[in-house]
Amino acid sequence: MRKRLWIALLALPMAVAGGLVYAKAQQVSAESYVCPLSGEELPCPHCCPLNHGK
Repeated sequence: MRKRLWIALLALPMAVAGGLVYAKAQQVSAESYVCPLSGEELPCPHCCPLNHGK
């Protein structure tokens, strides 16, 4: 029983830390746009040369 308790106590902070890292990665990708033509990171999809005519 104690072994399961220790496993749970160690797994909980690891799961929370993993969730925070994942959320941060999603936030960064939501704020920027990668242009498929040049491969550079742009602030919005309309900044890409492929989307200028739209």
